[in-house]
Amino acid sequence: MVEILNMLLLAVVQGLTEFLPVSSSGHLVLLQHFMGVREGDVFFDVILHVGTLGSILVVYRREVLRLFKFDGAATRYLISLVVGTLPAVVVGLLFRNQIEALYHSPLVAAGGLVITAGVLFSTRFSKSRQTLDDPWEPRAPALGRALFIGVAQGFAILPGISRSGFTIATALWAGLPRAEAARFSFLLAIPAVGGALVLQLMDGPSVSPGESGRLLLAGLTAFAVGLVAIRWTALAIVQAHFWKFSIYCLFVGVVVLVVLG
Repeated sequence: MVEILNMLLLAVVQGLTEFLPVSSSGHLVLLQHFMGVREGDVFFDVILHVGTLGSILVVYRREVLRLFKFDGAATRYLISLVVGTLPAVVVGLLFRNQIEALYHSPLVAAGGLVITAGVLFSTRFSKSRQTLDDPWEPRAPALGRALFIGVAQGFAILPGISRSGFTIATALWAGLPRAEAARFSFLLAIPAVGGALVLQLMDGPSVSPGESGRLLLAGLTAFAVGLVAIRWTALAIVQAHFWKFSIYCLFVGVVVLVVLG
């Protein structure tokens, strides 16, 4: 029973913090340190990533289907997503071992949360506008802006640095409308999460028949919680409340640094 509760706890944390701008990696590192919960199970991580990837595809299914038309506008948008993905790919391939070592340090995760707090708070002063576009039509950001957002995503490989927080904040500062900043960030997560899935599968995960049901439950939990987290984050951006997540990140980061310091 304790094992199941631990799995569900991590699934809820993964589903929430993958999309809320508070760093899923930072929270998982801290949970593993302070609670001694499940760690190092590659297949379990794969299941959680499948769940969160599924939630993106459901929430943004209309946008994904629109991009599959592969007309001029869709192609330009897809190219921007590819350009935005490249920095994280380069960082992940070149520094994978060094980055993985950082995931054993709660101090690094806490410091990352403090940095995330500063970036989130800065969006309070961005002048990004809000636009309504229904039905949505792809309007690709300039490649320079896409690369700028991609560099921010590359930094978010570090524990405690929020992927959604950094990419959305950068998109807002790059001048993307608020709703489009959220949309581009979450669509950019599809290749990012998919790439993480591929890397984990390359490690040769395995699962015992008796554990399949519990893993399925964890994946569905991450999926369901992710649906809520994506919509909550998008609403916060549209209503210009995004910066308020900085208060939480700063609090958690400082408390951990004080406790461990």
